[in-house]
Amino acid sequence: MIARGPRGRSGRRSGATTVEVAVVLSVFLMFLFGIFEYCRYLMAIQVTTNAARDGARYAVVNLGKGASFATANYSDGVTTYPSIRSYVTQRMGGMNNMIDGYAVSVFACDSYYLNQPVPTIVAKTGAWNAAQFGERIAVRIQGNYGTILPNFLMMGAVIPINVVVTMGSEG
Repeated sequence: MIARGPRGRSGRRSGATTVEVAVVLSVFLMFLFGIFEYCRYLMAIQVTTNAARDGARYAVVNLGKGASFATANYSDGVTTYPSIRSYVTQRMGGMNNMIDGYAVSVFACDSYYLNQPVPTIVAKTGAWNAAQFGERIAVRIQGNYGTILPNFLMMGAVIPINVVVTMGSEG
């Protein structure tokens, strides 16, 4: 029989247990925060895509509404149409506050866009609200998504977001 001291075997392992818990907990927390950050990014992309789609649909349906689509220049240098910009911003549901340099633009684009293996936008000259039936109208949302813990997760501090949705004119 082996003689044990009053503390037994557990007294000698208390420091090792603390170190093991610290290592496992740090890996677990990094994995957990990585999942949260990636989910936030996917949510931002999804909401931005849906808002651009809704804005394109709004622009297509309200093509010939006249005065409410007057051109406005904003302080961020983007020329757009106030009712479309406000409609898209409303559809963002506050997510636009998470995107730095948030900008909405509307323009007419060529049907050349549809026939490419890698979609590219070819902007047409002229106003988007003069598009004929079947011509494409695009809504673009641009900005930069800022991560919460970029150094901890070894990701970029800023991830660019550039969503473009095109729809055929109905006017």
